[in-house]
Amino acid sequence: MNQDAVRNSPVDEAAVGGKTAALIERAKRVMSSRQSNVRALPEPSIFVERGEGQRVFDVDGHEYLDFAIAMGPGIWGHGHREYLDAIHAQLEQLVYVQSGACQSATEVELAEAVVEHVPSAERVRFHLSGSEAVQMTFRLARAFTNRPLFVRFGGHYHGWMDNVLGGVMNEEPGAIPYAKQMEEDPFFTAGRAAGALEESLMIPWNDLEILQQTLERYGDRIALVIMEAFCSNGGCAQPKPGYLKAVRDLCDRYGVLLCFDEIITGFRTAIGGAQSIVGVTPDLSIFGKAIAGGMPLAAIAGRADIFDLFRTNRVIGAGTFNAFPVSMAAGLATIRMLERDNGAVYRSRAAVQQQLEAGLMQAARETGHDLRILSIPGNFCTHFTSRDELWTSKEIAQASDIAKSTRFRSLLREEGVIQGLGNRWFVSFALTEDDVTETVRRASKALSRLQS
Repeated sequence: MNQDAVRNSPVDEAAVGGKTAALIERAKRVMSSRQSNVRALPEPSIFVERGEGQRVFDVDGHEYLDFAIAMGPGIWGHGHREYLDAIHAQLEQLVYVQSGACQSATEVELAEAVVEHVPSAERVRFHLSGSEAVQMTFRLARAFTNRPLFVRFGGHYHGWMDNVLGGVMNEEPGAIPYAKQMEEDPFFTAGRAAGALEESLMIPWNDLEILQQTLERYGDRIALVIMEAFCSNGGCAQPKPGYLKAVRDLCDRYGVLLCFDEIITGFRTAIGGAQSIVGVTPDLSIFGKAIAGGMPLAAIAGRADIFDLFRTNRVIGAGTFNAFPVSMAAGLATIRMLERDNGAVYRSRAAVQQQLEAGLMQAARETGHDLRILSIPGNFCTHFTSRDELWTSKEIAQASDIAKSTRFRSLLREEGVIQGLGNRWFVSFALTEDDVTETVRRASKALSRLQS
């Protein structure tokens, strides 16, 4: 590809021309916002027309290296032939079934594959979106324990529903740690159901003492502790050594179920998810995004005795597109491809991701910037800070130059690199060494411009 032919994408909406400008105006007339205003950036939309590998092309012919890649689902990159062939074959054979009256064989095969690879999975139930699967998990946990509350953690994201979206931790001494609805919360929303945030206790992550105190005080009312095992949404913060094992032990002590939200990490980090890396098995797990390689699909998995609540109809769950056959085929193809050669794609990606991270760090040093990278397999975050240890999203926010990160994201876009929301870089299995070289070159130009 001719690097000199790559044109920059303007950041200023007034400067956008051609087909993009026309589409922006058309969208304004019929749409109130972008389809996810949680994830909407201040820059004008990039209207993507096609993709190839780790790259996308907009309607005006601009080319970008795409590290947003749908915020995690696109592990195969764009246009992967084998993956697309599996989808096309299913489209020709069967598009939909009436969930409950009919099933597809592929649904059973995919569930078997999940059970085979995911440590916590004894039973599986499919949904269409991660937010939906989270709420189903809450219903299950409450029914199984006969307790009303769940514990969640600052900086962890579990969807857009009223009871999990945002909230600011209540750190008043002695107060029940309900999340506060405050307008300074970036996820503040009008129209939230009254009392929705009081369904959960919101506490700091990576603080075992506070979790223990919370369980001691409210354990007889807590059904579930839910967390990201690797906190991708919170800047790629990682658990402290021994933290997750201690959480597992505390949950067992107080009869509380433990759930890992693996919507980002499942099948992206490893075929067994983050839980297979950290060596801690939760009672319930939630998957989405990468489970079907880019097609819409989510799943909950967990202990058979908990899932028996579905079998006995004590817990009801529905959904027109549950076990959607096309997504089932995409999910099964994804897992079969991940299995190949004992997970060779993970090893290959680890090598190019390491090269990319090293290249970005070197570029930052050469341009005089303090840059830290927090990394998990298939996903990393860049932070402008000199601090080495960053264990929570709050620490990351306090220690990092957020304005600088925002400017860097805009400059990257001008240089033809799309960074994911929250300083995140999602690495697909399609990323090549040539892509890495070109990404580092463009990032270096953005870092040089960042000094001025």
